[in-house]
Amino acid sequence: MDRSEVRAFEADPEAATAVVLRRADDTGKVVGLDAGVMEDRRPVLERVAAGEFARTTARRTG
Repeated sequence: MDRSEVRAFEADPEAATAVVLRRADDTGKVVGLDAGVMEDRRPVLERVAAGEFARTTARRTG
């Protein structure tokens, strides 16, 4: 990223969440790691998705 892209990213209210997601993605790239099955993560994924839906809806109705 160039400097203006970095500033734009840092200004995004979801920037910290994006960094957490990126770090989680990077740590998931461990060769030979048994991460289980996606179904085990369903409750967490559903809560994250529901929270994002609520935030997006709140922003639109403001």
